[in-house]
Formats: sequence, C-alpha cells, structure tokens
Amino acid sequence: MVTAILAGPSTSRAEPWIGPGDLALRHDLQQLADAGVLHAPTMSWPLPWADISADIAAAEVSGLSPRLQSALGRIQVRAVTETASQEIGVAVEAAGTSDTWALRAFEDTPREKGELAVTADQAGDRLSWKLSAGVVADPDDGQELRLDGSYVAVRLGNWNISAGAIDRWWGPGWEGSLILSNNARPMPSVALDRKEARPFSWPILNWLGPWRLSTFMGQLEEDRDYPHALLFGMRAEARPLPSLQVAASRTAQWCGEGRPCGLSTFGDLLTGDDNSEDLAQEPGNQLAGFDVRWSWPGGGVPVAIYAQAIGEDEAGFLPSRYLGLFGAETWGQWRGTSWRMHLEYADTACDFPTSPPAFGCAYTNHIYSSGYRYRGRAIGHTIDADGESVGLGVLWLTGAGRHWNLLVRDVKLNRAGMAAGHSLADGPANVNDISLTHGRPLAWGNIAFLLGYADVSATGTALPDNGFRASLTWRYELR
Repeated sequence: MVTAILAGPSTSRAEPWIGPGDLALRHDLQQLADAGVLHAPTMSWPLPWADISADIAAAEVSGLSPRLQSALGRIQVRAVTETASQEIGVAVEAAGTSDTWALRAFEDTPREKGELAVTADQAGDRLSWKLSAGVVADPDDGQELRLDGSYVAVRLGNWNISAGAIDRWWGPGWEGSLILSNNARPMPSVALDRKEARPFSWPILNWLGPWRLSTFMGQLEEDRDYPHALLFGMRAEARPLPSLQVAASRTAQWCGEGRPCGLSTFGDLLTGDDNSEDLAQEPGNQLAGFDVRWSWPGGGVPVAIYAQAIGEDEAGFLPSRYLGLFGAETWGQWRGTSWRMHLEYADTACDFPTSPPAFGCAYTNHIYSSGYRYRGRAIGHTIDADGESVGLGVLWLTGAGRHWNLLVRDVKLNRAGMAAGHSLADGPANVNDISLTHGRPLAWGNIAFLLGYADVSATGTALPDNGFRASLTWRYELR
C-alpha cells in the first residue's frame, strides 16, 4: 500500500537556478543547447537561470523545428514562473512509496516511505531564499526532521554566494556521477558559483568559450569516524565549441574532530601536497578528474557521446586509479512529441580498464574510513564502490508537458566483496531493475507515478527483496 506524504520539492517556484531531478526539463534544455539556442555549458547542476533566460529571450523562433519550438515554449513558461522577482511562492508536495529504492538516478524520487514538508521561496534582484521544512517517517539515517533544499543566496556582480543544503550533480551522465550526484541527501554547505557563463575577454583564453566555476565547502554528519569532517568541492567547465563541453572536478574530505583543520592544511590540500605527509598531518582524501560531452545534432538522427573519468589517487599533478563512466544518447521527434534515448555504462572500481581492477580502493580512504559517503549513501555514483552498471533509458515528452521515462539497468554491486562500508551490499550482489515513470500537469497540481520491478540476487543488501514497487508524487503550488 502506498502511503500519502508531503515532501520537499526538487524544484521551486522562484529560484535563481534549476536543481537536478527534473528529467523532462533537462531534456528540453539539452535539446535547445545542442541546437545552439542555449550557449552555456549544461553538465553542472544547479544551472543558473541567468544564461537560460537571456538565450531564450533572444531565440529566433521561426528558424526552429516544431520540436524545438515546443521545447522553447515550455522553457519560457518555466522561466517566467521561476524567476518571478519579489514574489513569495509556497508549495506542498505529496508522495509515497511501497518500498524505498536506493539505486537512484538523475530523476528525483522519494527517499523514504513517508515525508512531509512545506516550502516557501523568493527570488529577488540581490537576495534569494528558500525554506523547506519537512518531516519523514522511518528514515534510514534517523533524521525525521529535515531542511533539505533550504538556502539563502546573495548575488555579488556575476557571482552567487549561498549557504544551505542543495542537491548538486556534476557530470554528463543520466544515471549517475562518479564524483558528485544527488544520490546522498544534500549536506549543509557554503558555495560560490559563477552566475553567467560569459567567455573570457582575454584573447589567450577566449577560445574556451562560455565557462562556469563552482566551489563549495560542506559539512558531513556527526556520526562517522571523524565527526563533522568537511567536504570541499570545485568544478570548472567550458564550451569551446557549440558541440563540445569539457569540465574538470575536484573534491576532498578533510578536517573533522581530531584532524588538522588550519589554513596551512587547506593550502596543502589545494596544492596536492598530501601523499608525502605523515598520516597525522595528511590533509585529507581527494578525488579529481574530467568529463566531456560531444554532440552532433545534424543529420537525420542527432547523437551525443559523453565520458567521465575520476581518479582516486594522484600521479604527479594528475589524478590516477580512475573510475569510468561512458554514454551515448540520441533524440528526436515523433508525431508532435519529442523523445530521448541513452545508453550508459559505469565502473566504480579503481583502474577500471585493467583485469581485474583494483577492488577495495574506490570511495574509501586509510584516514576517513567512513568513506566518500554522507548519511549512509555514496556522494558519488549510486552503485557505490566496486560496482558496474549498464543502463538503457527512454524518455518521451508530449507538447503539453506529460512525460514517460523507462529505465532498465543491470547492476553488479561490491563485486569482490572488498568495498569497506559499502552502502548497498555487504558482499557481491546482482540487480536487474526496470522502472517506468509517468508525470503530468493537472489543474490541481503535478503528479508523478512510478512502477518498478527488481530481481536482487543476494541477501544482505540495502535493497528490498525481489518484486514490484510503486511510488506516487503530487505537488501543488499556492499562487
């Protein structure tokens, strides 16, 4: 039986950015970006509305196909609603699930069987804020009261400075990111993000095209090896060609009760001066790497390929012992609707191209034994360490905004049984999973329904037993 709940929404009525979680919105934005209507990079979420609003206002509608005109219209309506300056929006969301499902993807789905929250937000010229107060039933992490999604943000020139707990997604993947995703709950953090992806004015760097920089410092939970350790993150991305996007990312766990936390420690962390340090003085556990997306929207069938490589160690000044993610996608139009299909592969074992790879290495550290996790879930890819995933997704979107999303995945978890503190499986496990989501706008709110079936081949996992699951989400905005 599905329990009705009110849950913190993944998007807000008036925000300076677009958070991860909305597949249909991402599909529309990516269509417009690949067609050259949007010029900024699209691989880092949240995405600022500033670039999007300027580009859609300048778009030449007459030169667009019916599919792109439909996408542009939906984005224009969304932009007017979400960038409404000085208006306070209030929203409630109801959702419920028969079984919580820990294998998450980009699409926002319920985390717990029961959640309740009311959200208020306002986007001003200088100051934006959001307050999302929620309660959940039977949480895995023991936190029944939550402020996930809450923040305050101030605009200073072309930068947003924010403090709060917001979801982030760094990378081109549709099913996961090796370094930072919405798999774990958002942690409280302070952040600095470039608002508009303007190209450099210097000729020597102008070839990079539109670029964006994001950095944050977050605080991990108390109940871990070093309570209240910090997580630093920084990402730079650019779009040197309309068809090419590139990015470099870096995160680091450091500080915490009982660990060095001074400025000199942070300086060592930034410069990578850590592997030669004494254990007591090593600044922390770092991940770093690169991702790229190349698209070819011309021809009868447009295509894009993407890849992400994140290293768990360093060799000189570059990351090493890589985890890997690869994907391909295509999209098009059928009878007045648009669709997108992707095929994605991820391997979260170190040195993944070798046979066998280095098991027991990823998302863990000889200092921070709780691993690269927050409140019991991996901060990176949903399959956690030493996993392998192959997935096929098909999204179908009508002109009225109704969408269907089919996702089929074959997942291997903790393949060698050597991943310490694995969040999903104590030992090797195989999971075959299929899910279908349908969402549509109604006069009395937006609803989304999910029906899934999983075949789990091992016991001792954080996943429910074999069988069906269902969830229902309802969102209503008070205007």
